[in-house]
Amino acid sequence: MDDLEQCALDSHTLKQGRAHARGGMVGPLTFAAGLLSADVHSSDELLHVRIRVDVLDDAEWERVSAALGSRSGHVAQLSSGTLPRELHEDLAAIGISLLPSMFDADATCTCEEWDAPCRHAAAVLYQAAWILDDDPLLVFLLRGREGRQLLDLRHDSHQEDLLESSFASTSRPMPAADAYADVPGHLPTMPTTEGAAPLRPGWLDDAPPEVPADAIWSAILTAISRYGDPV
Repeated sequence: MDDLEQCALDSHTLKQGRAHARGGMVGPLTFAAGLLSADVHSSDELLHVRIRVDVLDDAEWERVSAALGSRSGHVAQLSSGTLPRELHEDLAAIGISLLPSMFDADATCTCEEWDAPCRHAAAVLYQAAWILDDDPLLVFLLRGREGRQLLDLRHDSHQEDLLESSFASTSRPMPAADAYADVPGHLPTMPTTEGAAPLRPGWLDDAPPEVPADAIWSAILTAISRYGDPV
């Protein structure tokens, strides 16, 4: 809206548009990829406003996705209904803006007024700005991608990265043929003390988070308790 108010030729037209929006003259808004549209009710006619917005290309969306993953709080804030200022700054640093300027938009209306934008288009823009304050993911949709789907993909990718990182740090790759051909050695003797319960091996406590160490130790104790049972 700051951009609109700086570029408008007539501030009176913007005041009229803001009054139309506040007066409930703007009908339901439709958000789509590259398009914002709505009907505006005037005193004697129904006018249709269409605002076309430039969408981002695939390469730009790749950079947006990378920026979303650059800070841990971006996805969380967007999911809670907040457009992080830091995300806007991160994108600006690579030449991308999610928030369209008047240079990225083209407003048309069925009225015959010469103002650009006319008061009816201004009313739709004001109404849209208030809606975007409540649901910033619609900004992604205007730019060409479904916001919730983008966040879900970014979240899934983050979880896969964490899993792969944890697995890689605790495992050594081996061809399947070599693993099956390898002859297992003797199992190590469980460390015990006379008359006492078996000692829990230290390697269980050093296992990565995804290894259920407590469940493994419980299974080991169960096996030990049954060892030597004639049944």
